[in-house]
Amino acid sequence: MSNMSTVSTVRAVAPRKIHFFVCTNERPEGSTMPCCAARDSRALLRAFQAEHARRGYPRGVKVSGSTCLTTCQCGPTVVLYPDALWYGGVTHADVSELFDTHLSGSGPVERLLLPDDMQVW
Repeated sequence: MSNMSTVSTVRAVAPRKIHFFVCTNERPEGSTMPCCAARDSRALLRAFQAEHARRGYPRGVKVSGSTCLTTCQCGPTVVLYPDALWYGGVTHADVSELFDTHLSGSGPVERLLLPDDMQVW
């Protein structure tokens, strides 16, 4: 078998790669702008990390905190790559559903998706 055939075979059976980015940006005291940290996003990040651990750290799945994702008014914001899906108003109750949906490849969680004009990248 050639190297290219081996690479193609490995890619075909490798798990789906996903990366959750949870905004934990905090604005300076006195700021009138909203921020995800004020909406408990640091605890939300910990919930994502706990769910990741509960599932045995599946290969190909990452969870990271992020600085400002510029959708402050919709936070807490979670972005999923490589699909470039932007979720807003995410709560602890949504974490397991987001993992289930994206690990199975069954598509986005529509009720949490930000409108297209709010998705920055």
